[in-house]
Parts: sequence; C-alpha cells; structure tokens
Amino acid sequence: MPVNVFARPGGRYVLALTYGPDTDWVKNALAAAGCELHAGGRHIELTAPRLFHDHTRHEIRVVEAMILALLRVEDFLQLRVVGDPDPH
Repeated sequence: MPVNVFARPGGRYVLALTYGPDTDWVKNALAAAGCELHAGGRHIELTAPRLFHDHTRHEIRVVEAMILALLRVEDFLQLRVVGDPDPH
C-alpha cells in the first residue's frame, strides 16, 4: 500500500496515517512489532512501531505538513530501522 513516509534523524521513519490508525496494515505492523518498507528500490526492515497523534505535525516538513493539515491527518506511525544503534 502506498503511504506518505518521512525519514527522520536517528534511524526513524514517520508514516502519515492518511486512512487513520485502524487500518489492517497498521494493526499488522503493531502486532508484528515492525514491518518492511520498500521505497526507491530499497528494502528497509523497521521495528518498534509507535502510534502517535500530533495536530501540529512537527515531525513533518512544512510543505507536507500543510498538505496533511488540509487532509486533516493527525495520526502517525513511527518506526525504527532494525539494527540502528541510536534508540532516541
């Protein structure tokens, strides 16, 4: 499923949940304690999923945050790259 994915410092990825946190793929990622991301020809294993609600969209760049605001997206899923040494 295509999603809006944002790479963040510290080996983190933040996914905008444009269809909300109750979709099957989000539930599956939470139940499996991670998932795989295929983007730009890369295969990235992700772990430690964490749902969060953020009406300020502070983890997202300004332009994308403005678009997500128009779409009223305030729920996100953060994951970490497997094996990344920085837990913060």
